[in-house]
Amino acid sequence: MALTVEISTAEGAVFEFDAEYVAVPTEMGEIGIMAGHVPLAAVVQPGLLRLRSGENWESIAIDRGFLLLQKDFLAIAVDAAVNVVDLDAEEAANAKKRAEEALEEAKKSRLDGEEIAQLEAKIRYQTIKQLAKKSQP
Repeated sequence: MALTVEISTAEGAVFEFDAEYVAVPTEMGEIGIMAGHVPLAAVVQPGLLRLRSGENWESIAIDRGFLLLQKDFLAIAVDAAVNVVDLDAEEAANAKKRAEEALEEAKKSRLDGEEIAQLEAKIRYQTIKQLAKKSQP
C-alpha cells in the first residue's frame, strides 16, 4: 500500500511521490510515516526528508514548514525544498557565503528583525543543502 506525498512551497507543488515509507524531521524528532498511519499534523524542521519506494530512496533537503497526514495522503508545506541529486554543492556554499555577508551588513545597518530572520533562514537552508549533498554517495 502506497502513501501519496506532496511537497509544496509558496510556488506550489514541487514534488509528488508514492512512497512506502517517509522520514520527516519535525520539532518532536524524526517521524517515520507509512500508509495507514494515524492522522497527524506537525511542525517540520529544516533537514533531510527521506522517502522509500521499493528499493529506491529519494532525499529532499527541506526548510521549515508543516505537515498534514490524512488517510494515505501526506501534504508537506515548507519554505524551500530541493532534491539532493539536483544540488550543486559549490553553488550552495557560495549562496551561504553571500547570505552570511548580507547578514553581517544587515546587523551593522540595523535592519529590522524580520529581514535578519529571513537572512538567517537562507543561511540555515544553504547549510542543510551542503550537508545533504555531502551525505550522498
